[in-house]
Amino acid sequence: MQSDALETDFSQIDDERVRREAWVRAISPVYEARIDEEVPRTVSFRSWKLGTVLFNHMRASAQAVERTSSQIAVQAVDHVVLRLYSSGRTGIDTAGGEAEIPHGGIVLFDLSQRARSVTREMSGLNLALPRRLFDARVGELSARHLDILRPESTPLIRLLGDHMHSVHAGIDGMDEWQRSLVSTATVALCNAAMTPVTDSAYNRPAIAAIEIRQFIEAHLGMADLGVDMICARFGLSRTPVYALFEADGGVATYIRNRRLARAMRMLTGAEAGPPRVSGVAYACGYESLKSFSKAFRARYGINPRDVGTGLRGVAQRESGNTLMSWIQEL
Repeated sequence: MQSDALETDFSQIDDERVRREAWVRAISPVYEARIDEEVPRTVSFRSWKLGTVLFNHMRASAQAVERTSSQIAVQAVDHVVLRLYSSGRTGIDTAGGEAEIPHGGIVLFDLSQRARSVTREMSGLNLALPRRLFDARVGELSARHLDILRPESTPLIRLLGDHMHSVHAGIDGMDEWQRSLVSTATVALCNAAMTPVTDSAYNRPAIAAIEIRQFIEAHLGMADLGVDMICARFGLSRTPVYALFEADGGVATYIRNRRLARAMRMLTGAEAGPPRVSGVAYACGYESLKSFSKAFRARYGINPRDVGTGLRGVAQRESGNTLMSWIQEL
């Protein structure tokens, strides 16, 4: 698997119950799912990092999904998702009741707000963007949560939908430089399609929280990463930093879990890393193999040297964690 693409091959999962659980895990970073019918082998969920944008293609069976208050509180992401519905039937709960999404319609989801939708099979494309990438002229996006942008409404909405289809068709053939350019173009087109209205009021505390989590993710290999380094880097006292990570069990717990998640991805081959366990330990910020093995065993119930194909389910869950960390890194 490429380090900039995440995918679960559902067609290779023979047991329907296991396939259903794998699907629920795949989308769990963003939504909680309720599925009452069989999940076919044809479902798919693949994500790509595209510069400052997360791009995703999904093909889902019948399900009800919900963005819950607990997910919003724990994840603290300040992002929006623009979802293009290509086929199937989907209804979303809005203030005015349930609304069915037309083919080619794009729905704006503010990930800091609750949302619920019910689908009878669908395929679509998703763009996840940090709110800060939208120009002030776009206006306050939180007020447009669950807006349905219809392709016939403006030429720019239709152009955005066409662009998303084109990106999906060509993304696997792009190199890193090309993806960076396409990311810039995608952000610009989203801004053009969403303009105008009023000035945007940025949520500074939320943006600071995202920047701190990005900083942690980028410095997991540093043994002295901790609250003192974070306070010095962002000019904060300990109190607001402690408050930010209270739901995660504290700053130290959050950093430890992020380090161990990265180690699991390295050991299962989902992310490139050193070939030896000791190398993985040092790459993830541990100063000794003994302390790394003890922490890894406490979290996963297995020694790092024993990680193999038997932990495919854990690797899938950590892929879900990776997806959410990508969103937080944007």
